[in-house]
Amino acid sequence: MNKILILVLVLFNSLFSSEDYELKLYETVLPIIFNTTEIKVFVTKDINTILKSSDKFIIVNNCNDADLLIGKKFINLPNNCKDKPLFTTTYKSFKNNVNCIGAFYWKKGRPQIKFKLKNIEKHNLLFPLQLWKYAK
Repeated sequence: MNKILILVLVLFNSLFSSEDYELKLYETVLPIIFNTTEIKVFVTKDINTILKSSDKFIIVNNCNDADLLIGKKFINLPNNCKDKPLFTTTYKSFKNNVNCIGAFYWKKGRPQIKFKLKNIEKHNLLFPLQLWKYAK
């Protein structure tokens, strides 16, 4: 019985630590790229739980008001939102989305981060030298 309780506690702790890791990554990287301390973001449900506790991101309900879209699937976006920069949470979206500036996702339990320099330049965003090894 004790072993099961310990296993449940370890799994529960690892889930929350991965969310903390993701939040810290978003709070460190994205404000540098956007050259601001607060970014208006339109998010999908999976990211909303992570970013809602952040003071660096203002979650908006309408993609028209957003500086950045963050999430997994943005399939039915209005035409005026399709040109907004997108930071995705899956490799598939990173490869397939035309306006994707970067991605943060997990692969085999390890965090992966990638950026598309072409799209970062297209949206007139800054890209620090420290992140060049993650650029494509």
